[in-house]
Amino acid sequence: MAIFESNELMTEKINKKYEQGLVSYTTALNDLADLTDEEFMVMNGLRLPNQTDLRGKRQANRFYRYDPRERLPDLVDWRTRGAVTPVRNQGECGSCYAFATAAALEAYHKQMTGRLLDLSPQNIVDCTRNLGNNGCSGGYMPTAFQYASRYGIAMESRYPYVGTEQRCRWQQSIAVVTDNGFNEIQPGDELALKHAVAKRGPVVVGISGSKRSFRFYKDGVYSEGNCGRPDHAVLAVGYGTHPSYGDYWIVKNSWGTDWGKDGYVYMARNRGNMCHIASAASFPI
Repeated sequence: MAIFESNELMTEKINKKYEQGLVSYTTALNDLADLTDEEFMVMNGLRLPNQTDLRGKRQANRFYRYDPRERLPDLVDWRTRGAVTPVRNQGECGSCYAFATAAALEAYHKQMTGRLLDLSPQNIVDCTRNLGNNGCSGGYMPTAFQYASRYGIAMESRYPYVGTEQRCRWQQSIAVVTDNGFNEIQPGDELALKHAVAKRGPVVVGISGSKRSFRFYKDGVYSEGNCGRPDHAVLAVGYGTHPSYGDYWIVKNSWGTDWGKDGYVYMARNRGNMCHIASAASFPI
């Protein structure tokens, strides 16, 4: 109960600051309110290259190239274009990297074929260990893109999510979506990320998601001065500008629809790469 009460007190403090105009977002208790910080950290399964053996991950000319002078739309939201599947819940498995990668591949496939499919994060959890990922103990999105280019990803209906790592059950007959590799955003370049989201589609991003303010985010534009290192994988599906709180990214999470704004968070944009949103970003090509 002490954990729940501590979290309740924290959300009340932030919401009072919001009422005073001191912060740009609100918080609310959710399904994560009874978890200790240690239990919660299990869900943040992003493992960056220096933490994971990424055999063969790197490729030539991997960074996304763009024209910084090109004029872009003020508002982009790939949900309105039918390229984003419903928010899902990863549970207590550190599989955020698999959900984010699957969601990026769903949008990629929609643009290529006109069909929006629910792809299998479980396929990625179970079958990318040989490439350096660690199942429910975390992984890296480019590794999963590399797997997709070699083998293809199955649909959720053929390879359903169970929330634990199992023996890889991939078969050629159930693989439906492949890619041709991936591009990465030059670390920290938010303009490159904006270009990629506008021109190429949703982009997988690694963010700092360990703060309790993020865990209980509910609405508004999330802004945090000292987030910590990137540890959670999510999907940037758009961007825009709030009349009071400024520029934001539209970010799809994998903690269910009771979290945040129907499963999404609006994160501050052009605020010095806030919470490392452009530090570990990539998308399929």
